[in-house]
Amino acid sequence: MTLPRMLPRFVGALALLVAIAPLEVAGQRAGTGSCPIGDGSTIQIGVEGVVIDKDSDVPLPGAQVRLDYDDQAGLPALADVTTTADETGRFRFCGLEAFRTARLRATYGFIRGDEERVDLERREDIELEVDLGDSAFIVFTVAASDTGSPVEGATVDLSPLPVGGITNEQGRVTFRTIPPGDYELTIRHIAFAERTETIELAEEQFAELRVELRPAAIAVEPLEVQITGRDPWLLDNGFYERQLALGDDGWFGTWEDIESYTMVSTLFDFKRELSIRFARNQFVILNGRPMRRLGYTSTRELREIPYRRIRGIEAYSCSDAPDEIMMQLTFDVPIGDCNLIAIWTR
Repeated sequence: MTLPRMLPRFVGALALLVAIAPLEVAGQRAGTGSCPIGDGSTIQIGVEGVVIDKDSDVPLPGAQVRLDYDDQAGLPALADVTTTADETGRFRFCGLEAFRTARLRATYGFIRGDEERVDLERREDIELEVDLGDSAFIVFTVAASDTGSPVEGATVDLSPLPVGGITNEQGRVTFRTIPPGDYELTIRHIAFAERTETIELAEEQFAELRVELRPAAIAVEPLEVQITGRDPWLLDNGFYERQLALGDDGWFGTWEDIESYTMVSTLFDFKRELSIRFARNQFVILNGRPMRRLGYTSTRELREIPYRRIRGIEAYSCSDAPDEIMMQLTFDVPIGDCNLIAIWTR
């Protein structure tokens, strides 16, 4: 899986520079180089940094950065200056007057970020945050339109932000933290036609989006994006693969299967399969960790978990338990006479 933080987090440096150019800094462009050095007749400062989304840490290209000088007694007033972050979210100011104090703030679209105060006299890192909202968790599943087979190695890009990834052997790529907003989704693969579509991601959205690609790079009708209804977190953690592999040898329930029950106290008896087939010698794993390691000494104490937090449950005999589940147990288990229940919560 590829996380949405595909580019490194760039941090800038505040460097004391010497130059002879006058202080003409308004409307500067972002740049990746260093500020020029003059002959020492005027002391100037260069400020560099990066603008990121507060929740996801994703860089924000095109963000507007404003620098406001603080008023200081005995010093001439200076004009405020602005610049624009480049395609990696980096910004740079050159020709600032040294030994001043100033305030930096970034704006992305119509959203203003947090203010950072800086002393223009020493080296330090500048990182400006803009709060775009709580991140989304999205799983893209890419398949061939003619066979339905997963497409491995397809690149999935979400512009204008530098968010992207490559599908795995199941044709999936997971983005755990994406700022909410409108994106241009582009999917490319050497054996398929490129697909582009505009999508909107909401705050705290959890979704799996299935996309089909047609063979050969030819013109096609607009992309159809379908929400499959499967929980992306369970999908990313292999829940549905285990369900398919075990079939009738286990029991699997998602929120849709248990939503008619109103109390977590029914967790182990709301289904006859659980109360009869898996009641003996239960070993319980909660979010991938043994229940007892999380402080629960009995299944009754699991009633403390708010019912609406239940995301999914899987149960099977220890002898049928997949290796990735059994690896979570740090104690000996009587394989022939026990049952294992894994609970996943939000």
